[in-house]
Amino acid sequence: MNGRDVSAIDRLYSDDYLYQGPEGATDRGRDSAKAIAQHLIDVMPDRVSTVEEQVAEGDRVVTRWTSRGTPTMPLLGRPVDGRSATVFGITISRIANGRIAEDWEIVRVVENPE
Repeated sequence: MNGRDVSAIDRLYSDDYLYQGPEGATDRGRDSAKAIAQHLIDVMPDRVSTVEEQVAEGDRVVTRWTSRGTPTMPLLGRPVDGRSATVFGITISRIANGRIAEDWEIVRVVENPE
């Protein structure tokens, strides 16, 4: 995300990738993953993401992450008001044949006081 390189998804994700996200969102396939990533870049173009913690066991990787930036479009129900926000998330990824095959993700958006 920090490199804004959605083409990396072609190298890192499986053909039949499955995303399961907030509020029951589901998407399948690399093209869908690229569309989600591009949308997140467009929503918060100055986003800086940080991996806070990562644990792997077997075919699962759990990542606790934060992203900070200023949304230029509505973000998970948060209106655009020119104020910066922090997105906290936990993603559980299943790895198959060296690629991300499935993600389960929960996120929370917090407005940063200015």
